[in-house]
Amino acid sequence: MKRGWRAVVLGSLWLAVATIAFAAEPGLLVDTAWLGAHLGDADLRIVDMVTEPEAYPKAHLPGAVYLDVNDARIAVPSGGFRLPREDEAARLLGALGIGSDTRVVIYDDTGGLHASRLFFTLDVFGHTKVSLLDGGIQAWQRAKLPLTTEIPTSARTNYRPKLRPERVASAAWVRDRLADPTLALVDARTLAEYAGKDVRAKRGGHIPGAVNVEWRENLRPDGTFKPVDELRRMYVAKAVTPDKTVVTYCQTHHRAAHSYFVLRLLGYPRVVGYDRSWIEWGNRDDLPIAQ
Repeated sequence: MKRGWRAVVLGSLWLAVATIAFAAEPGLLVDTAWLGAHLGDADLRIVDMVTEPEAYPKAHLPGAVYLDVNDARIAVPSGGFRLPREDEAARLLGALGIGSDTRVVIYDDTGGLHASRLFFTLDVFGHTKVSLLDGGIQAWQRAKLPLTTEIPTSARTNYRPKLRPERVASAAWVRDRLADPTLALVDARTLAEYAGKDVRAKRGGHIPGAVNVEWRENLRPDGTFKPVDELRRMYVAKAVTPDKTVVTYCQTHHRAAHSYFVLRLLGYPRVVGYDRSWIEWGNRDDLPIAQ
């Protein structure tokens, strides 16, 4: 009982410290009212990442260009995906008409799941002016804001990525830090995957020491993000505190990119994505697992 009360007290203290010292990152999440008021901004680029490409020409936000989530990541022959290299990122972002000073707002129809993957790429390559539209195209439609069938033209830019290597981890980097008490691992998969009951690689289970916070827990039923204070309490309750270096992973760092975005939204200063995730870790016999 004493140990339980100690955990509760420590959790409450950390929540208080986190609220004061690690405020939510302003601008990473915008609502429909904000975006509606800024549609005419010259430095704005809206990126549509709805699941079905054929839906885009039928109805999208004014000025939005389309990007399929699979074009925001590079397929790996052995399975899964990886981040683009700097030259690949330059071509991708340049083709979207994004410059170094462009304000990018991304939306989708999956509660920010696809949009978060592009956010992760932009964050790793040093683009600071990037936001997700809270609630995606569904929230825009509920607000009865205008949609269009007009396909915008965008001049290609000469984008120059500025790699932030501290934002992405390799398997070796994670393995070498498993005993580090200042490291927190967040597994964004389902509980069944985490427990090794749903096996999607050679081996099932999770990285030793990881806690399970499924990405869907970040959302309200309507697909908007839960309030910042509620999200902060949820992660602190799992000992994912802002004094630690927090590593996110899932099967392919698609769902984990959503968790990565949320932790950045909460103002956690050291958030790292294990980009190759379980599709790599679970298929390598030389890496430890837990169930």
